[in-house]
Amino acid sequence: MVVCYDEGLLREKLGDRLHYYTELGSTNEEALELGLEGAKHGVVVLAERQVAGRGRRGADWFCGEGAGLAFSVVLRPNFERVLWPRFSLMAGLAVAQSIERLGLFPEIKWPNDVLLAGRKVSGILVEAAGDCVVVGVGLNVKAVELPAGLREVATSLQEAGGRETTREEQLLAILRRFDSLQNQLGLGFEGLVEQVQRSCALSGKEIEFWVGQERKRGVCEGIGNGGDLLVREGKSVLRYMTADEIRVVK
Repeated sequence: MVVCYDEGLLREKLGDRLHYYTELGSTNEEALELGLEGAKHGVVVLAERQVAGRGRRGADWFCGEGAGLAFSVVLRPNFERVLWPRFSLMAGLAVAQSIERLGLFPEIKWPNDVLLAGRKVSGILVEAAGDCVVVGVGLNVKAVELPAGLREVATSLQEAGGRETTREEQLLAILRRFDSLQNQLGLGFEGLVEQVQRSCALSGKEIEFWVGQERKRGVCEGIGNGGDLLVREGKSVLRYMTADEIRVVK
């Protein structure tokens, strides 16, 4: 039997911030629509079942029924749009900190994945519409049978060990960190980057990645003060604000 969310508990904690659905195609799509309709800052879209979850570059996001956490948050930044990409790092750090409370040691794979023992436990998708930003989070909480292509690269909080938790606890813990860390996205961002840097899964490793149609390769030197990826290519250290399909070279 599929275990459903404790809706009463979540409504008690979140009040009218919560938009709860038994089934949605994508929580991000719904949150984007609500944002364009004027939804307030902090509105949370939560789905028990997400049938068309998306990751970066249109990739599918698998979320086991009753085992995964899939939600999106509508945010209305009070700083310039050029800084909005910083939400990816903020969200990754918020998820990582929510996992640390369980006695686990998550790593952040720039810009928006959270790993446990090298395997993906959470993915984040940040999108903008009008004057709002939507941050979508997928987190594997309970162990579940994964599709064949994911078994070697994905994991869950339950599989990784640590203190037992529920999806409701994790959702509320992540939202508390969202509320706290948003204050560092303008002034104070260097402090947030320092926290991400300590958990960076790529630092010191040789990586390959794509920038547009060009494949790049170099050694990751960490994350710059602006949240950019630093990569040593030959004698130069280059900065990348966007990159796709990053992988550690074996």
